[in-house]
Formats: sequence, C-alpha cells, structure tokens
Amino acid sequence: MDNYDVDLRAMFIKYDDKIYVIPGSSIKGLIRKNMKILNCDTSVLGSEFGEKSVTSKVIVSWGYITEEKKKKVRYGIRVNKELGIVEKGALFSYEIIPENLEIRFDIIPIIDLTNKERECLRKALLLMRYSTIGWGGSKGIGIVEEVKLDDALLS
Repeated sequence: MDNYDVDLRAMFIKYDDKIYVIPGSSIKGLIRKNMKILNCDTSVLGSEFGEKSVTSKVIVSWGYITEEKKKKVRYGIRVNKELGIVEKGALFSYEIIPENLEIRFDIIPIIDLTNKERECLRKALLLMRYSTIGWGGSKGIGIVEEVKLDDALLS
C-alpha cells in the first residue's frame, strides 16, 4: 500500500487467533431485517433504537475470520445527487478485504429460547444468503454467498 491515508478503512481487529471484521450489531441488524421479512417476533433480539427497552434473549458476537487476508484499496467519487455531477475534490478511497471470506460468528442464548424462536432464528440466518452486510452491496462488497449453520444454537 502506498504512503497515504485511506479515507475509509476496513474493520480489522486482531485478537488472539481471530480477526474481527464485522460488528455484531451489523449481523444482528441483518438477522432482525430477515425476521421481519419472515413475520417473526423480533423481540428475541431485544428492542431497536428508539423503542421501549427490551433485553435481548441472545448475544450476537462480532464476525471474525481466522486467516489474515490482504486488504486492497478501491476508489469512488461523490456525486451531487441534485445536479448529477461530480464536484471538485470528490475522489475518496476505501479499503476492502477482497478474497472469499469465511466469516464466523456466535449467537449465544442468555435466556432459554422457545422452539418457535429457534426456528425463526434459523430461517432468518438462512435468509442471509445473497443479502449484503455493510454499505458496499451495490459495489459487490459484503455479499453473503453461503450460510452454514452450527447445530448448537438450534438443538
């Protein structure tokens, strides 16, 4: 990488044998969106911002990878949406982790879940396939291509 600063860095937090790349809140948000699509009760995930406070029945951990990947820099431009033109100084740079990533995360129940809640979580997780996490979906970044479930949560 060159000797200049990137405007938007990729999340890359190394700790022990894991490299954290996606905040748990982002994963939880996608699960919540999918639960709403499925008409499931989202209270298992706790309240949303601005709602009456409800404690979550589960903890959604940060998404992590176990093998370090080389980050790359891409460039974009800001377009004035009103005028449809690029303004002076609109070039920006951002990092991506471009290779196929196997991102893992844990869902840890802190209160026993009903069978219906477990089934809704399972379906919402499977619905993540072909969804995107983060801001770069229109640029082909953050697309979930495959979902593998561990039976621990769902048994």
